[in-house]
Amino acid sequence: MKSHHRFFSDDSSEVPAVELPEIDDLKLELEMTLDTFKTTISPLGSSNVISQFENLTVIPYGPGSNCSLSSVAQITQKGTSEITLNLFDSSTLQDVSKSIQTNKTITETLGSLNPSCNDASGEITIKLPAQNSERKSKLLSLIKSSHQKYVKSVREHRKVFMDQCKKSVKDGTSKDEGKRREKEGEGVVKESQKLGDKVLEEKIVEID
Repeated sequence: MKSHHRFFSDDSSEVPAVELPEIDDLKLELEMTLDTFKTTISPLGSSNVISQFENLTVIPYGPGSNCSLSSVAQITQKGTSEITLNLFDSSTLQDVSKSIQTNKTITETLGSLNPSCNDASGEITIKLPAQNSERKSKLLSLIKSSHQKYVKSVREHRKVFMDQCKKSVKDGTSKDEGKRREKEGEGVVKESQKLGDKVLEEKIVEID
């Protein structure tokens, strides 16, 4: 239940006091943060490489024409060694190829790629590099970096929550009620951290 308090400033104008933050709001924020972390690392090292290409940003018609690769081509994966792109407009062949070659995310996760373009068919073939120790090391580094960002975000949400609890107590909420809400929030944060750690551990096992 929300606590409602008000205080009056020296000029007697009514100012709404800070209320205790809602636990459900904190849970929702942390769930969204966890989902972002999962989405970020999900395609890394996955045998389903298509997921790494579908939302890849390409520039098919020059500056300002940014769009996802899946909106300009049909993407097909052949085993674990090849990706084929059938472009809906063959005139975009070279620009799409260049976008893939220069994409930082792709080069970090898959290494340097050299797309083969077939002007007649409007098709691009991409040979995928084999998994090796160097690529594995890069993937693990990216995954751990994403986890660090997740942990930082969780801590930021915790700080905002705890600060609001303290402000609410300062504005008139009882100390006991404030402490109870802080304890509830701490429990939610710890559970979120455990879930994030579990996602990280599972992904590392998948890569190894």
